[in-house]
Amino acid sequence: MASGTTLQGFPPLLPAGPIAALILGSFPSVVSLRTGEYYGNPQNWFWRVLQACGAIPDADAPYDERVSALTSLGIAVWDLYATVEREGSGDDRIQNARPNRIADLYGERGSFRVLLNGRRSREWRRSFGDLSAEVIALPSTSPRPLHWNTAADREAAIEEWRRALADVAGD
Repeated sequence: MASGTTLQGFPPLLPAGPIAALILGSFPSVVSLRTGEYYGNPQNWFWRVLQACGAIPDADAPYDERVSALTSLGIAVWDLYATVEREGSGDDRIQNARPNRIADLYGERGSFRVLLNGRRSREWRRSFGDLSAEVIALPSTSPRPLHWNTAADREAAIEEWRRALADVAGD
């Protein structure tokens, strides 16, 4: 994608009732944009991590089933940015990002925990520093970070996710 091309992200995946937790990524990858699915790249660990945490029964189930299982627990999924300019999928390539309206969602749905997929704390504070949400920065599920390279590193990263989702996913 050429520099200067504005990419549009996805609408949020929302539960019908209250939101217990919002998992917040940065922006969909090229593969996810192509598939039209959050975390659509099969190399991304997102769905496998959620299965390991008990939030979904099967990481290989059809997308709609995974989304339904997740949102039935009150877990929402969205991204920090609504639009970006970016070549490739790397977060380090994001330019001219426009934040999503997370504060509006917080105002409409009441308080909920925000789980940052990728420890995007600096970006969170820059865009939403005045929002009084409980924010937990978690290891990125992107295949790029080193914490997915060994079984011990994977288990440590999954354990962080498990602790953050424990009272939501019931694991």
